[in-house]
Amino acid sequence: MKLDSCVAFYYEQGLTSSPGAYQHLLDDFPTDIPQLCESIHKFMLIDLWVNMQLVTVQQEYLNDSRLRSIEEKLREVVKRDDSSLKNSRDSQKALLGNCRDLSLMLCSILRYHKIPARLRSGFASFFDPFHKKNFDHWVCEYWNRSEERWIMVDIWMSQIHLKKEMLPIQLFEGLLKLHYNPYDVKGEDFMTGGEAWVNCRENGHDPENYGTEEEHLNGMWFVRDNMIRDLLCLNKLEPLPWDCWGMMGKENSVIARRELEHMDKIAKLLNTKNFSVFNLQEQLEALQIKDCILKSLG
Repeated sequence: MKLDSCVAFYYEQGLTSSPGAYQHLLDDFPTDIPQLCESIHKFMLIDLWVNMQLVTVQQEYLNDSRLRSIEEKLREVVKRDDSSLKNSRDSQKALLGNCRDLSLMLCSILRYHKIPARLRSGFASFFDPFHKKNFDHWVCEYWNRSEERWIMVDIWMSQIHLKKEMLPIQLFEGLLKLHYNPYDVKGEDFMTGGEAWVNCRENGHDPENYGTEEEHLNGMWFVRDNMIRDLLCLNKLEPLPWDCWGMMGKENSVIARRELEHMDKIAKLLNTKNFSVFNLQEQLEALQIKDCILKSLG
């Protein structure tokens, strides 16, 4: 069955997801999603373990998440240990990553094996058991041909499930109570940037409840920026989580009426079922930030 052109667009690599000279390293990865995630966990370590001081890494590894592209990341993996990626690395050789980094690696491998995949930037509600705060989060989604739907995968959380014994007892017990499938994330647990925008603009949500644990990183401007990052991801120009260009950034936290109307238009496109990526490309051009990320990629 021939795929719709808007789905087929995500077959091919983008500038950031391309493995470049290291594509041969992706040959032997499984395409079963849980198995693929476990394979990635052998050479990538989520930042949570370091942030909680449960694992210690070399000081220079703390900048791993600043490696923008998969080619850069794989170069660093091989530099630290040139054995097969099937071999598990200890914390002194593993690549450190946040939710964007692991999601991009998953996306790259799926695209390499001709499975349409893309990143989504948005907010997770499951971190707060009372669903009052929605935290900045990224996932990868892939096209399931047999079910004819996009399925979201939270590879960051899958590592926590895989290594849950490392968690402090209170978090371990909380995880056991959490009914969350990282290999098929539901809408009540994750919302895209566009969905968050509509919730704040039309459904009475308080934008101050969208952001990070840091009090100065939340609000409507943060929702706007995550929606723009999601727009970039859907155009296969996956930014870093802190990238800000044009109207983005806290310094532009006051959103003019004209900009609100423009963002409303983008949100409507993003939230349309089976949206056209080609219409999204027009919106990216209108925001005049495409050249910024292309310059960032060199």
